[in-house]
Amino acid sequence: MNKEIQEKYMEYQMVAEQIQELQKQIQALSEKQTEVLSVIESLDELKNTKEGKDILFPISSGIFAKAKIQNTEDLLVNVGGNVVVSKDIEGAKKLLQENIEDIKQTQVTITAQTEKFAEKAQALEKELETASKNV
Repeated sequence: MNKEIQEKYMEYQMVAEQIQELQKQIQALSEKQTEVLSVIESLDELKNTKEGKDILFPISSGIFAKAKIQNTEDLLVNVGGNVVVSKDIEGAKKLLQENIEDIKQTQVTITAQTEKFAEKAQALEKELETASKNV
């Protein structure tokens, strides 16, 4: 292989790796969106839960603690910077909906980047194909 073909091939591999990394980011964002939608559903269920009801409170994946609902009106929401504010269920859902919109916008941006890299990969493939025929 001549040096030009090697350089094009290395560039092609780097572009392919970048595409894979962007696809992983899109997948992670999709999982995050699903998680946020699940929280919104949980908030809707909480709205219909009576005070004093026993529930299982998730500590971690598959680990729960028994708890008793004392207040279904006020939630404590971390808004960043170690700041927690009180929100009602609808206020918390609004924050989560904004989070979903941010996720969607990020997905659009990353998808556009992925498409640009895919176009570059196709161009490099053609260049490699042409160069290999001329060797």
